[in-house]
Amino acid sequence: MSHRKQRRRRRHRRPDLAGPLAPTAAGAVTPAVLRLLGCDPTTSAESTVLRADELTIARETWPVLWIDVEGLDDPTVTRMIGDVFEISDLALEDAVTPDERPKVEVFGHQVLIAARTVRHDGQQIVTDPVCIFLGDRYVITFRERSAHDPFATVRQRIRHGRTRIGHEGADALCALLMDVVIDGYFPVLEQFGDRLEDLEEEALDRPSRTALAGIHDVRIDLMTLRRALWPTRDLLHALGREPTSLVGDHARAHFRDCYDHTMELLDLMEAYREIGSDLRDIYLASINNRMNDVMKVLTVIATLFMPLTFITGFYGMNFDTDSPWNMPLLRFRYGALVAIAIMLATTGGLMWFFWRRGWLRRWH
Repeated sequence: MSHRKQRRRRRHRRPDLAGPLAPTAAGAVTPAVLRLLGCDPTTSAESTVLRADELTIARETWPVLWIDVEGLDDPTVTRMIGDVFEISDLALEDAVTPDERPKVEVFGHQVLIAARTVRHDGQQIVTDPVCIFLGDRYVITFRERSAHDPFATVRQRIRHGRTRIGHEGADALCALLMDVVIDGYFPVLEQFGDRLEDLEEEALDRPSRTALAGIHDVRIDLMTLRRALWPTRDLLHALGREPTSLVGDHARAHFRDCYDHTMELLDLMEAYREIGSDLRDIYLASINNRMNDVMKVLTVIATLFMPLTFITGFYGMNFDTDSPWNMPLLRFRYGALVAIAIMLATTGGLMWFFWRRGWLRRWH
């Protein structure tokens, strides 16, 4: 199956307005996993939430609360969170839409941040949606089910007390989550350098359809990253520059730092895109040069046989040997040897002429 077909299968339909919130048949969807992490200036605690009253108690207890929802197709959990934290249906629809474009919107007492994380799936690049709700004392993240947890490092840092989230508030946690999302793009982009070097060597020395397909795959992967990063730059600029009651000065500085990292990623990505375009031109030039070499060899061979064909054809007309106007050497004892010598001399002369002109030298 081609990569293009695989990518088509990965696309999701945008749900209807009531789609994620409407009741479904029992067993139709896999229950979402809802993890709770609360912290204060001195301690932190983690648990798995099953009931709405647990969410209410945690919201009233912890000064900074993080609810991580893994699974976008469980309307029961989505509705429960919406009721407890007073999230509108429109905002919840954006949160559980798999193909939502990165953006930032203010919904009353909350800020909605839609972004995309990146990971490798075999030989191709995949971006997964992640939605962050920022409130006055809480952060809610929605993400798809995956074996890869993009926020595992944040959990470790909070668990071992290596952050000041309990002192700085929920906006600092939101900024840290976005920082992890952006930093996840760097190792993915760094691998493009090695891929492009291998493709350049293959395009120069062994141009083939495989090399062309590899160049095409790199360009598609870079386009996927560009579609995810370009709007992310805009949302980080808005979070870092525009004043919002839910985002303090320290968090805005963190968002501006993420914006700088995003610009660095975009510059690196554009450089790789230009290299990919150059590699395609190199591949086409290598194919044309190899074709020219083949045509040159075939032309030399055809040119060498042209005089030989003339000589053999001239002596093969079989006219009457008794005529005084007949061709010479037909009655000569060593006529065949003389004809062969003439053909060898003609071939040698043409080879010497081609060599002096540089037509037999290998192209570099």
